[in-house]
Amino acid sequence: MDPSLYKAARSGDLGFLRTARDGSVSNSFLDQKTPKDNNILHVAAEFKQIDFFKNAPPDDQSPLFWAINKKGNTPLHVAARVGCHEVVKFLIKHAQRTLIDPADQESGPADANAHKELLRKTNSQKDTALHVAVRNGHVGVVTLLVKADPQLCSFTNSANESPLFLAVRNGSANVVLYILNESPILPSFHGTNGVTALHMAVTRKHLTGRGIVETMVSKIPGIIREVDELGWTPLHYAALGGNLKATKVLLQLDSDASYILDKSGLSALHVAAYAGCTKIMEEMIGCRPDTCDLLNDKGQTILHAAVLGEQINVVNYILKNPTLAGLINEVDNDGNTPLHLAARQHNRQIITTLIHDRRVDKTAINEEFSQAVDFFLGDNFGEQESISLLDRQVLRHLGRSVGIPFFQQQITSDFKKPESPGSIALKKEKRQAHSDQVPKGRDTILLVATLIATVTFAAGLNVPGGFKSDGMAALQDSRFFRCFIVLNMSAFSLALIAIFIELIGTIIKFQLAIPTSTTLIQYSIIWMVAAFYSGSLAVMSTAGKVSMCSWVLIGLLFAGIFMYLQKRRKPKAKFKKIHII
Repeated sequence: MDPSLYKAARSGDLGFLRTARDGSVSNSFLDQKTPKDNNILHVAAEFKQIDFFKNAPPDDQSPLFWAINKKGNTPLHVAARVGCHEVVKFLIKHAQRTLIDPADQESGPADANAHKELLRKTNSQKDTALHVAVRNGHVGVVTLLVKADPQLCSFTNSANESPLFLAVRNGSANVVLYILNESPILPSFHGTNGVTALHMAVTRKHLTGRGIVETMVSKIPGIIREVDELGWTPLHYAALGGNLKATKVLLQLDSDASYILDKSGLSALHVAAYAGCTKIMEEMIGCRPDTCDLLNDKGQTILHAAVLGEQINVVNYILKNPTLAGLINEVDNDGNTPLHLAARQHNRQIITTLIHDRRVDKTAINEEFSQAVDFFLGDNFGEQESISLLDRQVLRHLGRSVGIPFFQQQITSDFKKPESPGSIALKKEKRQAHSDQVPKGRDTILLVATLIATVTFAAGLNVPGGFKSDGMAALQDSRFFRCFIVLNMSAFSLALIAIFIELIGTIIKFQLAIPTSTTLIQYSIIWMVAAFYSGSLAVMSTAGKVSMCSWVLIGLLFAGIFMYLQKRRKPKAKFKKIHII
């Protein structure tokens, strides 16, 4: 397109149009297009230049008004996207004046509905101008288009999205209400993947408060039971989104919808439990008490769903509800109780909550003769030394004795499975490496603890500042000296405790000692360093104390920066969490 022509269309300069009318410029000059195949009216619509349309060539049959660009958009699509009411109104009137065939002018005015074909033109995505206006939230443009052609509300695009569905998805309450209440025809509710406008509306809490859900159901009562490609009803969506008000409305209109299961056998109550929406669950169970007996295709209850969703609040809600006590130890098709699933997912919080309830059967076995403790141990079975401290605390409540059937199954499978010489050698190497590492680790811990105990013991006998003639410490009145004594004694005590634990662990093979003694030594080192600084400050002058504090702060600052940079450079280990349903 000629730069001057493009600038004229963008700025609304009517000089070019006047010269075209005077015949000074050929019509082909005005037919120029941009790389996107936009003509001058596309450009004028983009920049809301209504005067450019009004002064365009007066020929109503001019192709400029309804020409399409590379994406199939007409100037009406562009005006609908930018929300230019004036251009949209002009093009609607222009369409009403336009005859489909110029030869029909002699036989009278065009058919009353012929102009609507122009308003219904779709782009490459099968969007009408109404789709575009709704998607961009232009209520005024929507009003003009629906009044001009109400049938536009029934069109769907290539994604099977209706204008009503788009309005609900965008959360445009005013557009939704206008289409529902003002359209003289029943609008289409269709959306992507079988999701209707009602499915989408119950996930928008602000739309529920405007009475939109009730209006939709009143238009099509059966829509409350329509399912999407997953088999989900609008009640499933309300439960997932935690929309309590929408749930109440749907249950009041058709409570039987709570029994509808999706393609996996999940009810809306299962979804609410998985999502952690206890208010939704309470409302549904209050309306239909027997829905708590619904099972999915795997035979799992709502308590199984809550455990799989890791929703501790739902687990507590079910445990505290006497009417749901029958769900606590109910097994699924594989014989797994909710405790089995919690152990399999390694969720310590839910496991602890369940095992502290006396009604929970901690020794229940599933179809594979496994207890919850077997699931919790997983690959660490038989390798107690690799279990963390937190896991050990959980195991104390779960119980360490594994069922005899599980042992039988393990022994049988081990003897039936022939192992290659390479795998046997690898196992031996791992055992040997582990047996070599444990004594070395203990020797290192004992050495460090002994050194700390020796240094702190010597510092306690040779205190900073020395002693007076009466045997009392010379700096006993200094608060830094008192701080030194407390910190030094703490470091000495922690080192002794670490040595004691290591010696006991060596004698009785108490594996819990390793992480405990390591932690004690870490704290002991911290107290020892703090004691050193306190002792140094106790024997310094005021100026020296200020200087030393400044250097300590500077050192801490550089240490913090160094640790931060090291953390940024060190790749983080990634752990994959597997949900087994």
